[in-house]
This record gives sequence, C-alpha cells and structure tokens, in this order.
Amino acid sequence: MKNNNRHIAKTLGSTININGRPEIIWENITNVKIEQFSDPAIFKLLDIPKPLRADIISEGQGEKRIAYFDSGKKFIQEILVWKPLREYSFSFNPEKGFKVLYFFELSEGVFQIPTGAYYLTTTGETTTLQLTTTYSIDKRLYFLFNIPARMILKVFQRYLLKSIKKNSE
Repeated sequence: MKNNNRHIAKTLGSTININGRPEIIWENITNVKIEQFSDPAIFKLLDIPKPLRADIISEGQGEKRIAYFDSGKKFIQEILVWKPLREYSFSFNPEKGFKVLYFFELSEGVFQIPTGAYYLTTTGETTTLQLTTTYSIDKRLYFLFNIPARMILKVFQRYLLKSIKKNSE
C-alpha cells in the first residue's frame, strides 16, 4: 500500500455458514473457481472486474497465489498466513492499471485494498467461513468515499462467500 500515512485503513468482514467438509472449503478458498457464477449487476454498473479464479502457485506463508479477473488484470497475492483448515490471509498486490469504478487505480491512489483473510470455524457438520478485507482511503476523501466503499465491498464479499458455499456443498 502506497502513501499509507495519507490513508485511513479499516477492515470489513462477512460470514457464511457452509455445510461441507473443511478440506473442501479450504480448497475452494485457496484455489478459487467462480467464473461460472454470474456477478451482481452492480459490478457491471460500477465497472468492477468480475473475479474468475485464483490459483495457488506454491503453498505456505510467503508463497504466492494469482487471482484472475475478466478485465485481463491480476492480483499477484502474497500469502501472509497459511494455517490449513483454519486461517488463510494474503496481500492483494493488484497489477498496475487495475481499475474499479472506471478510474480508481487499486495499485496506488485514493482507494486501495491491501489485505484479505479467510477464517474457518468448524462445529459438527457446519463450518462458519469469515472473510475480512482491509481497505484504505486517502484521508482527504475518506468521508466522501467510506460509506460507498463499505457497501460495495460488502456486496463483493457476499458474492465471494456465496460462490464458495455453492462450490463446497
């Protein structure tokens, strides 16, 4: 994240309950395949690239995963925490030129998403999957963009979690 002293960072989370084996859920959060699901209409309206898939290049902390989008752009993610069946977190590292909302450059600029994390808690046959996303907004524009950013990120998180649930059950 560039210019972090000029940014206000916040974390937003969403959860979903999944009736599936933790091993299957883990596979679906680390090697994501969601191109078959239609994205929310708001993605098209706001020019938010549709996520297609994410592939682990090598497993473990400090290793890499690449997330692919329909815009042709990628996130080259670094794995920050790798605790199989419990916790998986990563930095996003969007490619230069990765834009949302027509003109917001994610690799630098007023809005950034530095990290994300999944947490799995299994009780009996049910696993609660939590997704958190850390985002930051330039403090000069924070009060203008914080609420819309939170709403859009929440829709994005729900879309990802529902897709993972469908793939896991």
